[in-house]
Amino acid sequence: MILNKNKTYFYSINTFAYHGISEGKWKLVDNLLTLESTYKRNNIPVEISYENESSSIDSFDIAVVRNIKHELLTSAFVLVNNDSLKCLPSIGRCNGSLGIINRVKVLFENGISSKWIVVEEKKARLQLTVLTDISIENYIIMNKQKFELNGKFLKEKK
Repeated sequence: MILNKNKTYFYSINTFAYHGISEGKWKLVDNLLTLESTYKRNNIPVEISYENESSSIDSFDIAVVRNIKHELLTSAFVLVNNDSLKCLPSIGRCNGSLGIINRVKVLFENGISSKWIVVEEKKARLQLTVLTDISIENYIIMNKQKFELNGKFLKEKK
């Protein structure tokens, strides 16, 4: 964990099978460190655009989700109109019929998502861009996560 003087933090945890990251703001009061991550459960910033040519499977109406570096996020799901119609653009499939698209939401396997985005009248294929280059798939939400400072060590407070 890196605590910056400007009251921001960067947290990373690595094991042989897992890599997790978080970033946000911190405060220290009476040896109690509190972390508040930048991203919450449903506030991942996403921008929608409409493209005639994009990275999509065949003629699927939704292109593979990208990040701001234009990297493909192949594990990102797109929810359509409601929570029950879920699409995986990287394989060009949905768990139901994809009809008129009124609104969409990007969802990652760890449960983190964007807010619902209204879709304009269909002009072309939808391209959704996650407006960060942080690996959302590995993001750890710190919602007022508390740690006790004991000398040089931090102990998570449950």
